Amino acid sequence: MPAAHVFLSGRAAAPTPLERYLPPLPVGVASAWLAANLQPGDWLLDPFGSAPLAALEAARAGNRVAVAAGNPVAQFLLELRARAPGTEALRAALAELAAARRGDERLESALLELYKTTCPACGAQIPAEAFIWAREADAPHAKLLDCKACGQAGEYDTDDADKERARGYQRQGPHLARALQRIAPQGDPDRGHAEEALEAYLPRAVYALVTLFNRVEGMQLPPEEHDLVSALLLSACDRATSLWAHPTGRLRPRQLSAPAQFREYNLWYEMERSIALWAEDGPQVPLVRWPEPPPEGGISLFEGPLRDMPGLDKAPIKAVLGVFPRPNQAFWTLCALWAGWLWGREAIGPFAAVLRRKRYDWAWHAEALHAALAALEGALPADTPLFGVVCEAEAGFNAAALTAANLAGFRLEGMAMRRDQGQLQLDWRKGMAPAKVTDTAPQAVERAAGALLKARGEPSHFLHLQTAGLAELSRRALLGGVARGPGELFTETRETIEAGLGKPSFQRFGGSQQSLETGSWWLADPAGSRSPLADRIEIATVRYLLRRPGGSLEQIDRMLCEIFPGLLTPAVALVEAALKSYGEEGDGLWRISEADQPRARRGDLQEVRGLLSELGGRLGYVAGGELPVEWRDASGKLVLAFYPIASAVLGELLLAPATPPAHSLVVLPGRRSRLALEKLGRDPRLAAARDAGWRFLKFRHVRRLAGTPRLDAQSFAELLELDPLTLEEAQTPLL
Repeated sequence: MPAAHVFLSGRAAAPTPLERYLPPLPVGVASAWLAANLQPGDWLLDPFGSAPLAALEAARAGNRVAVAAGNPVAQFLLELRARAPGTEALRAALAELAAARRGDERLESALLELYKTTCPACGAQIPAEAFIWAREADAPHAKLLDCKACGQAGEYDTDDADKERARGYQRQGPHLARALQRIAPQGDPDRGHAEEALEAYLPRAVYALVTLFNRVEGMQLPPEEHDLVSALLLSACDRATSLWAHPTGRLRPRQLSAPAQFREYNLWYEMERSIALWAEDGPQVPLVRWPEPPPEGGISLFEGPLRDMPGLDKAPIKAVLGVFPRPNQAFWTLCALWAGWLWGREAIGPFAAVLRRKRYDWAWHAEALHAALAALEGALPADTPLFGVVCEAEAGFNAAALTAANLAGFRLEGMAMRRDQGQLQLDWRKGMAPAKVTDTAPQAVERAAGALLKARGEPSHFLHLQTAGLAELSRRALLGGVARGPGELFTETRETIEAGLGKPSFQRFGGSQQSLETGSWWLADPAGSRSPLADRIEIATVRYLLRRPGGSLEQIDRMLCEIFPGLLTPAVALVEAALKSYGEEGDGLWRISEADQPRARRGDLQEVRGLLSELGGRLGYVAGGELPVEWRDASGKLVLAFYPIASAVLGELLLAPATPPAHSLVVLPGRRSRLALEKLGRDPRLAAARDAGWRFLKFRHVRRLAGTPRLDAQSFAELLELDPLTLEEAQTPLL
């Protein structure tokens, strides 16, 4: 199987325009890979143009970046973010738009008038922040207000005037015709598809947008200012759709279908708010048009798909950085609408084909990705590295990416995945190397998945096993199959994975026959497997805090990813739970807590063992031992066995118990509660041990019990359950 590479963790990006449609690639991932693989000034190719911020990050790291982007909206995002517009420039552009006249009134006033409502508290006539609709309703049933007259803010029922005003806008008339004309004129074969796409907008939203477009056309703005206004209008186009669920949810829509309840936003207010999204603090990035070569620290943009990019074989490309796009019918269809509205029908170009396609399956996506990567076969020298990132990783997406790359002649050399963040990172090199095959493709999948489970030492998600199997198959031409078309090979590979995981060497916890992706997978014979990964991550975290106090969260996470590479990459929730269990944070730096200094915990353990022995004697039992501390009755029969530990390392206790579970208790510090619960939730074997009778007792509760007067066996049993494992306080995410 290809090597387990270190997962490159990054930090969350600041809010950005259209971010719910773009790949959620953390900041720092691209530059970290580039620093280890390229020299400043080297040429880098972005074959998909799906992640503008990644291309900008690469350019700001000093590389010369060539970008192929067939989506006109993605092109515009890259161009404007490269210009790094400032807040004041965007405000000035909006102010000029606001002052434009629509008849006898300012355009701003005309737009705000569309959302006029009555404040139920003071009766003032004010613009609503948003109206709330139910799907298929003919009028909104609620509104969001922030009244500047009386300070009242919140959600309120709409009144009759609100409903009548909304009903006054119809799906017909000159504004709708104008909206369609800019996308597909009468007689255009895409006219019907454009009409269908417009169903994603309420009539009032279409009226507002066309009002804006018409007025901007007549303003004759200088090109740079026109682009700034276009950016604000693009945000308005996005916020005007019916895809914004209320109160929250569906943050990343993929189909043009309205949620059960959605918000109709006040578009003028949304343009005001979008200034903060478009304003860029980073330095400007020089941007030229392909085939002009990019300057050092700059970008050359080709406005089209990679397969049409001329002269690529003459460019000194040193590496490829591919953030794989996820198929998204909603975004791609909307981009066709937005391009037509903002820049005219000719700006849509061949991208108009997205209007005709309503569904995208993974086999289709494998073909689309292959079409792009295949263009590199004759354009890149052997051994050119390709760093691929699959954001929002899932089984079909992962298989499509690996199928496309394999067929395009790239050999997989390493990978890493953080499943809970949906990030799969893949290192390829140009040129396949023949692999010595000694087993069938399903057998290879079985072998790779079994080896991974032994290395993880705990039941794992299907995605881990599938990725291990795909990586092993990637060593073979055609992924070990016979199909030569990307779509057919994708289907064949999926069947191979299912056949390999269907062997009797695996068992499942909580799975179903309908989906392999439910439940957890484990070995029928776990002999030779390592201790649970979660326990090893806990131990490594504590060692770091003890040996290198004062590390930042990023440093600690990077260290853990280095210790546990590839498909062992620690889950974010587990890292956070371990840090909060043992550490204390100050000024962004983490140290071991005073209570968890080794000397302090040794004292705690000695004290707790003594209290348990004393308690047993008070209750008439014979108490003895250290791990466990056993209570036995006069006949020598075991009553209770207490296992005092300073950690939450549960695997060695619960998975091979020395005493019957119904008589066994883990005694641990209260600070370990969240970490213990995290492990119980991720490992069904531990949860089964708890269900079989294992109980948990906190150090502090032992102290309380020891201090309780007139304690007898019955009252002890009742009081024992009064301090269970709980999340002791609300915890905010760290990573």
